[in-house]
Amino acid sequence: MERIQGEELPKVWKDLSEQSVESVFAQLRKIFQELRALTPPPGTGVESCAGGSLYDSRIPRGNPRFGPFKTIQEFHFWLRRDLKPEDLKDREKDQDWHDLQDMMREQDGSWAQPIFTHGDLNPFNVLVRGGHVVGLIDWEFSGWYPHYWEYTSAWFGNVTRTEWQSMLDRALDPPRPEDFKMEGIRNKWWGE
Repeated sequence: MERIQGEELPKVWKDLSEQSVESVFAQLRKIFQELRALTPPPGTGVESCAGGSLYDSRIPRGNPRFGPFKTIQEFHFWLRRDLKPEDLKDREKDQDWHDLQDMMREQDGSWAQPIFTHGDLNPFNVLVRGGHVVGLIDWEFSGWYPHYWEYTSAWFGNVTRTEWQSMLDRALDPPRPEDFKMEGIRNKWWGE
């Protein structure tokens, strides 16, 4: 490890020109494209970069570490606390019932291999010096996750920072609408 000379993005934001802000987001986009292009080792599931357990402060489950999981479907099943579609058979078929059914159908579907994810993209974890991104910090949430996790972690992990949410598309490709909806439903029922 080394000390990086830079300031957290919110500290320098007001001093950056619009052109510099655009440049910072273009740099972030390139960094995240490079991360997403990493090839996972054969047999990689949802796991840390070392193949072990993960951590995400958005998941309120007592023990802060979780996983690893052999598949994305196993990870989703754990996230929803082992809820199965048949567990809802006696529940009134209201909007919540439909939402949960839709969420489980998406979660249990087929998924591409996990991609490398920082897991805690927020403006305080972006270090900038002279209009250049010089580092991303706080990698303790990183690991191999479903493709939507980077975006939804940044979105739902920053619900009080609506300005940041509105700028995420500049740094990250948004997930498919059905993946975002799926994660929104999961977050509503099992999030922080």
